[in-house]
Parts: sequence; C-alpha cells; structure tokens
Amino acid sequence: MTAQRRRGRVPHARDDHYMRMKDAQIVATKALVDVQENIRMAIAAKAMICIYGATGHGKSLAVNASLRDLAPQQTCRIQFRARPTTRDLRHELFYCLGLPGRPPSHPIEFDRMLRAVLEEPRVLVCDEAQ
Repeated sequence: MTAQRRRGRVPHARDDHYMRMKDAQIVATKALVDVQENIRMAIAAKAMICIYGATGHGKSLAVNASLRDLAPQQTCRIQFRARPTTRDLRHELFYCLGLPGRPPSHPIEFDRMLRAVLEEPRVLVCDEAQ
C-alpha cells in the first residue's frame, strides 16, 4: 500500500484484501460482525477503539468493510512515521483532514484549529500503529 493510499478515505472494496481477487466477496464471520459492532459502539460513544491481532487475520479488511458501511464520509486514514513527535502528529492531522492553507507555525494556534475541526464527527484510522 503506497503512502498516498494509507492517507485519506476508506479504500475501495477491491483493495481490502492484499491479493485483490476479482469478484471476491466478504464473508460475515463472527470476527467481522464483532469488529463492526465494536466500531459502531465506539462511533456512537465518540470513543477510541483498538483492533489488534496476529498478522494476516483480517483486521484491516474488517475495519475497512465496517467503516465503508458505518461512516464512509467521516473516515480519515492517517499514517505516522516511527516515533512521531507532537509536531508530526499535528502535521499529519492537518494533511489527513484536508485542511486548507499552510499549517499554523505556533503550537497553540495549531491545537486550537485542530480542536475546532475535530469537534465535527470523525473517524480517524491509524493502521499499523506499532
């Protein structure tokens, strides 16, 4: 997945699986249904949620499929470099949220702007958060 595709909206359904199998269908397993219900509850509560598990068990697929149904327009995908600083977090949020202009130069202005923008309902997805 390129850096451009890691940032922004929920990917198209054809990109959910790394093999991009033509005409493949998602099967509503118990794990998928549980992820969708947990995400639904987190959105309703305006809370944070962490979906974790072993590599290749379908976490990203379950999250993408769920958000495509639950909050496609409110979802922003964000990617951080290793060991991000507070400045990195602010700038990634600025670009992920598609804010106009240039990022503010002073942290206090930046924080005030981000708080105002994040008052609107949003779902921020950080895949590969380690």
